[in-house]
Amino acid sequence: MKKIDNILVIRLSSMGDVILTTSFIRQLRNKFTDTRIDFITSKSFAEIYKFNPNINTLWEYDKQFKLNEIAELKNHIKMDLKGRRYDYVIDLQKNLRSKILRSGLGDKYLLINKLRLNKLSLVYFKKPILKKIIPIPELYRLTANPLLVDDDGEGLEIWLKSDPKYYFTPKNSDSKKMKIAVAPGAYHFTKRWQKEKYLELIKNLKNNFNAEIILIGGLQDKEVTDWLKSQIDFEYEDFSDSTSILKTTEAIDNSDLLISNDTGVIHIAAARKVPVLAIFGSTVKEFGFLPFRTKYKIVEKGVSCRPCTHYGLDKCPRGHFDCMSKITVDDVLKAFSNFVETELEF
Repeated sequence: MKKIDNILVIRLSSMGDVILTTSFIRQLRNKFTDTRIDFITSKSFAEIYKFNPNINTLWEYDKQFKLNEIAELKNHIKMDLKGRRYDYVIDLQKNLRSKILRSGLGDKYLLINKLRLNKLSLVYFKKPILKKIIPIPELYRLTANPLLVDDDGEGLEIWLKSDPKYYFTPKNSDSKKMKIAVAPGAYHFTKRWQKEKYLELIKNLKNNFNAEIILIGGLQDKEVTDWLKSQIDFEYEDFSDSTSILKTTEAIDNSDLLISNDTGVIHIAAARKVPVLAIFGSTVKEFGFLPFRTKYKIVEKGVSCRPCTHYGLDKCPRGHFDCMSKITVDDVLKAFSNFVETELEF
């Protein structure tokens, strides 16, 4: 293979998808130890790569950029490359924005196969075309097949400032109490288990398992987390209303288990080797967005109209919301108990 001097990887959004690129970037670095590897992502998610040692330059893209501002960013990149172009541009986003960004920056382009037919078949016919689930991080690695990038068998990464060179090993709690991070929010309605059930679950975890609760949430989850805070009548750690991905990472890193809807925080937990108990509503594991290479358990109901979407919707198309409504607090508590006894050894 001809010597490769520089590679650009593009993944603009969303938070979970950007976190899911981190194993591929490490694998790319393992293959090309002396190659310049740059990464472009949205400004909102740049924190994910702030301390990552496997990239050389992190370029930030603002979704509000106008065409002239995108051109200005590209010119800045070209100046930094001293008039050269990237030997390879790997586009893991593959939409109009990434197409505009990558144009003219590379000699060769590798574009992700989004497996659209498989997604459409799942949504409209409730059947996958693929015979096995392809985890999204593996799909990213397969995009670079021409570069012969090997799977190192490791998981995701989010590096904190205080991390040593290698941090990604399971943590042992020093506390006699289990610390459980609870993330009750999600951007889309159909991915949110009901807040009343989360309240009952949290009270059960506190009263019956003597667990310490860490409440997780971003600004978009404020309505749910504010309501929960108004109802909880015992001490807990509050990391809701967070504007920092790294602060949320630190909070999850300090827990023994994350309980969450199918949203980006499950990938933060996976990146820090924290086990995940995830509640899936309108989405299904066949889409490939499972917690990657960490211990996990999924709680879900096999209703006939599921999945109705790939990412989530603002309301249930059928009006009944059975995919979440039929998941009881007892269902989650039973899954939790089984998970702790058989997998976590706490």
